[in-house]
Amino acid sequence: MDLSRKKTVFILVGAILALLFVSSVALLIARLCIPRVTYEVRLSDELYDLYVVDSESESLPFAFVREGDIREEEGSFLGTVRLPFASIRVEENVTLLPQQAGSNEICYPLSENFLLPCVPSDFSEKGVTVLSPELELSFCQGLDIPEGWRALPVEGAYASEDDYGLTLTKSAVVTIFVQNEKMQAALEDWCERHFLFTGYQELLGSTESEGPMFIASVGDIMVARGAQEMMMGSDDGLEKVFGTTLPLLQNSDFTIGNLEGVVTESWSNATKTYTFKFKKQVLSYLLQAGFDYLMQTNNHCYDYGESGFKDTLKAFAEYGVPSSGIGYNAEEAKKFYHTSIKGVPLSVISCGAFPVEQSGFDGKKTATATEDRAGILWKSDELLDAVKKEKDAGYFVIVNVHGGEEYRFVPSKSQREFYEALCSSGADIVFGSHPHVLQPTEWYGDSLIVYSMGNFVFNGMEEMYGATDSELVRVGLLGNKIAYVEQYPAKLSGATVTLAD
Repeated sequence: MDLSRKKTVFILVGAILALLFVSSVALLIARLCIPRVTYEVRLSDELYDLYVVDSESESLPFAFVREGDIREEEGSFLGTVRLPFASIRVEENVTLLPQQAGSNEICYPLSENFLLPCVPSDFSEKGVTVLSPELELSFCQGLDIPEGWRALPVEGAYASEDDYGLTLTKSAVVTIFVQNEKMQAALEDWCERHFLFTGYQELLGSTESEGPMFIASVGDIMVARGAQEMMMGSDDGLEKVFGTTLPLLQNSDFTIGNLEGVVTESWSNATKTYTFKFKKQVLSYLLQAGFDYLMQTNNHCYDYGESGFKDTLKAFAEYGVPSSGIGYNAEEAKKFYHTSIKGVPLSVISCGAFPVEQSGFDGKKTATATEDRAGILWKSDELLDAVKKEKDAGYFVIVNVHGGEEYRFVPSKSQREFYEALCSSGADIVFGSHPHVLQPTEWYGDSLIVYSMGNFVFNGMEEMYGATDSELVRVGLLGNKIAYVEQYPAKLSGATVTLAD
């Protein structure tokens, strides 16, 4: 190769190398002047942990970043620039304070719950609410009610009712910083797929929205001595007997009463101090008064012997009166009554636990159901085991006990031990009767014990101290949890009972 051709090749190679060098420098300058940009959507830690973990494999034109992980960029010579495209925060809003969204914000409701004004339960103060300047008041969200506290209505409305005024809505609020239609559309699509709304009905495990499920209970009902004649004798007979308590009985979802006496036409009464019997037609009036369950496991169930007890069983079946703890044999008497109200599965049982009467009547020996004798369920360890099985099966369990000592204002030791054992086994509420006077209402853990509600309809008790003082107890459930406990003091006057002033 001659010298001129070599020179040409060297010049050409040099030119190519120079061109490559200039191009590299130009690319480097361009890279420095126009850095690579990554757009971020910054989420609160709560939202990131709940929703983004399962979305990491999705192909999106932006990256999700947890707010708590954001650090100040130190910057590097060839670093990527991270720009916030949008942020998503959690916002909680009470219905009394309407939420205001900005023009560059999109709101996605996540859940709806309610706020409950709650107070420590002081059951020594009778009444629905006890409001005073010294009252300790706290607001609880949903079912997070502290043990030993109860909720209060708000202006007469209860949580989950349509007109309840303290609803808490949690939302994911998206704020857009950069106007980019493609990225905004992708973000909105992601939000609509991941942010699913949960209403309070779902939190309660029910689609019902009429409000709490209220269980009401009253004390002893003895409709002889003129009460049944008054009840059945005129169109307003129910109002004459039950007075101002009637709306509470009828408007509660499940109302329990203890029917002290048998439904029979027999005249073969037992040898006892007092024996009570009623006309079977009165049962339809008690159902109209609002009673959904009548207890029979009391010390008057055998006032007319086994035949009178069987007459009562037949009458209950004829008029469709729900009950349990009674039967033509022991197997029937052990069966719980089951129903479901507003999505709450109820299991109800009644039993006898009353002491031997002065007349010598021993309910355990005489009236307890056996394989070949109709009768009632008596307290036992077997009953405690049965209560546990009902609770384990998912029921809200109510136990009605006819026990304790008559005309005693405090529970006896054996009474307390048995009622507390029922709660330890799974009973959510224990309603007591038999003492004929009021006894305390107390919490036992998360369970409620009403030791005695006194007499409710019981003519002829004026001479006995405290025997005309009564109460109607209403327990409001949200889901399967006790939220409201209301005590309505009442007073007996002859065959009539009315709310106390």
